[in-house]
Amino acid sequence: MEIVNIEDKAFMGILLAAVEAYPSKYCGGRKPNGASPEGEVHGLLFGQRMMKDGETTVYNVTLAVTNQIVLERSGDGVSVSNVHIERIREVTELFPSYSLLGFFHSHPYPKADFHKSGCAEPSDTDIENAVSMAEAEGDTMLDLIIGITRLERRSSIRPESPKPNMIHACCGNYKYTLACCVASEDEENESGRYLPVDNLICTTAVGMVNTDLV
Repeated sequence: MEIVNIEDKAFMGILLAAVEAYPSKYCGGRKPNGASPEGEVHGLLFGQRMMKDGETTVYNVTLAVTNQIVLERSGDGVSVSNVHIERIREVTELFPSYSLLGFFHSHPYPKADFHKSGCAEPSDTDIENAVSMAEAEGDTMLDLIIGITRLERRSSIRPESPKPNMIHACCGNYKYTLACCVASEDEENESGRYLPVDNLICTTAVGMVNTDLV
């Protein structure tokens, strides 16, 4: 069993990264002249990995670091620089409480194309990248996706979990779905190399509605 807990500050880092890079054209605007390309974001998840009862792995995500330097970015994908990923790891992993647990990236959508569950489904490329990283690390790696869209006004929806590995909620004018899977380094277990986690926990996401923010 795989349980993932996203702590408050890590969740805020993921959400704000996705919001900042959300394409202006999806909400009727234009990217400011001279600004970096908008679209998907990518980042690293750090924290602690713990075994419980010999059968359950608990991933406690305490830090989410966005890749500010990328090779290419668009609304359909992001290509990251391994050199800059290693720079982040070089410093972060000096601190004993931070181990690399996996990665996150966003799926930005226009409002008309956003679907509660489908927006955070991994593409074939997402799966290949996650499995490749697990192989490179020699350990299981988390793959967290945030599907996000911007609404014309604040949403009144309450947080829900369409699936055990998903959280669907809103913040301000943004509606989003978090989904988390785990990629395995075990080449002999082909059918289980990329699977949804058994439980995704994020108290900030499930406990926050827009009435709380007024």
